[in-house]
This record gives sequence, C-alpha cells and structure tokens, in this order.
Amino acid sequence: MKGLKFSFFFLFFSLSISMWAQNVKLEGYAFEENNRGYLNLVKVTILDNDSKAVVGEVYSNIEGYFSTQVPIGKDYLLRAEKAVFKKTEVIVSTKGLQAGQKAFAKIQMARKPGYIFDVTMAEEKDGDGPTDAILGARVEIYNNTKKKEVLVLENHPIPTFSAHFENGNHYTVMIRKSGYFTKRMEAYVNVKGCILCFEGIGEVRPEVSDNLTAGHTMGTLIANVELKKIELNKGFILDNIYYDYNKWDIRPDAAKELDKLITVLKDNPNLIVELGSHTDSRGREEYNMTLSQKRAQAAVDYIKSVGFIDESRIIPKGYGETQLINNCKNGVKCSESKHQKNRRTELKIIGFLENNSLQNKSLKQIIEEEEMDRMIANLSKEGEIKVLPGSDMPEELKRQNEANRQNSNTKTTDAITKPAELPHPTLTSP
Repeated sequence: MKGLKFSFFFLFFSLSISMWAQNVKLEGYAFEENNRGYLNLVKVTILDNDSKAVVGEVYSNIEGYFSTQVPIGKDYLLRAEKAVFKKTEVIVSTKGLQAGQKAFAKIQMARKPGYIFDVTMAEEKDGDGPTDAILGARVEIYNNTKKKEVLVLENHPIPTFSAHFENGNHYTVMIRKSGYFTKRMEAYVNVKGCILCFEGIGEVRPEVSDNLTAGHTMGTLIANVELKKIELNKGFILDNIYYDYNKWDIRPDAAKELDKLITVLKDNPNLIVELGSHTDSRGREEYNMTLSQKRAQAAVDYIKSVGFIDESRIIPKGYGETQLINNCKNGVKCSESKHQKNRRTELKIIGFLENNSLQNKSLKQIIEEEEMDRMIANLSKEGEIKVLPGSDMPEELKRQNEANRQNSNTKTTDAITKPAELPHPTLTSP
C-alpha cells in the first residue's frame, strides 16, 4: 500500500514538473508601420509581464522574422528596439496553449521624426559621357549635435549608402577615396530655423514613391553625390568669385566661396595648388596682367590668413588676358556675358605632398581637432579664457597653460602683470 502511494505521488510530481517545463514556440515579425517593409536586426526582449523579469532576447532577420522558446501558461511583454525607431511594446500570452503549439506576435514600429538619406556615389561628369560608380570609398557620418559617430563604412563595396537624420541635429558627411577630392557635406535638420538644409551637395529631392509628410517632419531624400577626380595640371573654375571694377579687394560674397575652398584644401592636405586669376581682353595687356596678379595674391592671402593654409601649398598666378576661353580677343566685339566668362578664377593641382596627414584619421578625430583649433584661435585673439566651475579644461589647453606658467616663472616678476602675448593665451578659472 505504501508503495502504491509513493508511485502515485511520484507520478503527480512528474506530471507537474513536466507541465511547468513545457515550452511553446514564440515567433513573429517586426515591420515598419503602414506596411513600409520588414525590419532587420530589431532587438526583441521578452519579459514576464507580471514580474517584468527578462526571459530572453532575440533579433529579427532580414525578413523581419524572429522566434524563440518560452514556457506555457504566462503573459509576456515583448519590447522591440531599433535605432531611429520608437521603442514598441506588445503583449503575447501562452495561456491555454499546449506543447507543440505557437504564440504569434506582430510588432509594428514607427520611425522617429527625421529623414532617410539615400546616397548614390559616382564620378563627376566630364561632358555627356557615362560616369563610373564610386566603389571602395570610405564613408563616415558624424552627429555634431550629439558628438558621436553615426556611420563608418571602410572600403565600401557598393556605390550607395543610407542614413537616418533625426530632427534637431547637425550632421557632417565625409566621403574619401584615393585619386578623388574628399567630399564633405553638412546637413542641418530643424536646426536654428533651418527645416532641412544641405551644404556641399548638389541636388537633393524627395523620393518619388515616398512623399514627405505634412510639416516636413519625416520622409526619404535621395541625392547623387559626385566626386571630382584629381588630375595634375588640369584647372577648374571656382564659381562666384567676383571683384569690383579695377579692384582686387576680397568682397564678402567672394569670401564665402573662398571659405569653401579652404575646407577643400584642409580636407585634402596633400595637394599643392595654383590659384589663377584671369581677366577679359578689354584694357591694356600689361595692366590686365598686373591686376590679375593682385587679385590672385589677394585671394591667396585671404586663404592663408583665415584658413591657416601653409603658403607652400597654394601659389598665386595672374594670367591677365593670355588664356581666353572664347574668341573675345582684342578687336572682337562681344557681349558682356561673353566677356564675363573670361573673367574667372581657376584652381589647378600642380603637385602632391608625400604625406596625407588625414589619411589615418577618422572624421570624428578631424572634427575634434578642428574644434580645438578654433578654440585656440579664439584664445589667441582674446588672450584669456574662463573655465566654468565644475567643468574640465581640455588636456591640450592644460599643457599649454602649464608651459606658459613655467615660462613666466623663469622671468623677473614685473610690478604690473602684462597680458598674455600671442600665440600663448593665459587660461584662468573663476
């Protein structure tokens, strides 16, 4: 009799353990709302809905599908997360299910406000012929607002890439490939009154099949980004650099264009260039030659002083009227528009430095160094900077300040403290 009772108890206990240990398959799909496509690499965390204890974690595949095993008889909270999408939660129950049955979940995710930026890279057109796609490029995107890298693609094997730009952020996009000018682009998304602004990109337009939402808070934008091939001794015209009649002063509108050239020279630090200035054929040849040389020199002086470009990398050259690009020579009557085509500024690659100082630096490092350079330049102008209480002084500035102090200790103390001399400003904390 005792043996019968023991057998019954053992059977009951075994059945209870078996029922408790039984699992069912939990599967489902993650997709973007409005049936805009399945989502890959969605992180799905499974939690016990009562205790909120984590039961498991799984990722969706390229078709949006995910699956795992969970115990029966419970309610589960599925928490779905993916970059640039809003976190989504759904409840799934395995109560009443038997072993071998399935629990199914549909996870519909909404994209955060912002824009999908789809880019196709190609070589810049030279005439009407076909262009080559850019393969093997280094593509980087940096969020200047949040101070973090968004995308890093090394030796990218295809000519396309995409990224999500969130509202309220300023992004820098940099594309580098050997033999081509480095391409830098700036994107401002609802920053300082700019709803959606781009710098350094040609045409940017909404995707035909994906109109922007009302209020322009979300959508897909496509851009064809062309990289210019670097060719020795081949000049190209710098647009919108104009001078007042008979003058060589750098006008504000010309300064904006020269600022863009400064960026190009900084992003391509191994290039040695010639900046050539050309006039039309009107006036005396000797005078035009002198005027063009003064204009070229003025532009180069601006670039060196504002951009801190080494003078060995940029050579001014005045050509006067010696290289007309049409038939408007002396004695030929031409319209003003034809004469204006001859009044131009050109940039020509005339050599290369052996070392490219940016070759092994990331876009993040480049931007951080540029910010430091701007800070030091401002210090050089002001002579002093105050560091707010509780904030850390940058290491570079700490070293510079310590060097200044050690240097001052070696000198005789004056009755009156002199202001810091450039380029070594004094750093103080209030």
